[in-house]
Amino acid sequence: MKPTRLRATLTGAALLPVLAWTLFPIYWITTASFKTELALYAKPPQWLFTPILDNYTRVLTNIPFFQYLKNSLVIALGTTIGSLVLGTLAGYGFARFRFRASEAVRFLVLVTRMAPRMVLVVPYYLMMQRLGLLDTYTGLLVAYVSFALPFSIWLLIGFFVDVPLDVEEAAMIDGCGRLGVLLRIVIPIAAPGLVVAAIFAFLVSWNEFLFALILSGVEAKTLPVVIAGLNTDAGPLYGEMSAAAVMVMLPNIVMTLALQRYLVKGLTLGAVKG
Repeated sequence: MKPTRLRATLTGAALLPVLAWTLFPIYWITTASFKTELALYAKPPQWLFTPILDNYTRVLTNIPFFQYLKNSLVIALGTTIGSLVLGTLAGYGFARFRFRASEAVRFLVLVTRMAPRMVLVVPYYLMMQRLGLLDTYTGLLVAYVSFALPFSIWLLIGFFVDVPLDVEEAAMIDGCGRLGVLLRIVIPIAAPGLVVAAIFAFLVSWNEFLFALILSGVEAKTLPVVIAGLNTDAGPLYGEMSAAAVMVMLPNIVMTLALQRYLVKGLTLGAVKG
């Protein structure tokens, strides 16, 4: 066996346990969504069973699932767009312009990512209450964009720094303004970084539970809060929870697979740039 092939075989064998450990919870929750109550609580677990769709039917009919899905999509897409627009402008500014204490400001942006979410719950709640933004899309969007923005800024700074200045200067000599250079030259070159930032912002908002629980009520409730509320006096409805969780995972999986090429390229370039 050639050394390269042997190395690939050993690498694959070493990664198999890690892959199994990662995928097993997804397999378990997916199979649980197709089981009856008796099969869910069976000991030992039933690995072979007749799948049913009752759990999905109850989730889609017993609660306004599509309204909550709409809430999650609006908030996730709004967070993604907001963090990309603000992150692009701030990242490009930090990459191309120097001003007094610019390094300190960049570090402060990073510090906001270090604060535990639990510490921010009460301040955010009081702020949204004063502004009348509790249980609204706007209140959740403000909170979620503030969580995703620091990562987007720091990620995009690395990509914008890597764009050759000569290309921008040539465009400006041809009559293109600074904003035109950003839109027509810099953003297409840094597209992989924008894709990574977009996926991160989408996942942050789509999966957020704590702030969605505190800042939303009835009108702006999102799917993670709905799943946690699938309980009765007899205990959690694990079948319905599993079915709802599978449906919540699907947009993440589809988006990641669709943008996989850009995601891998973006992560690789970001790692090289440091």
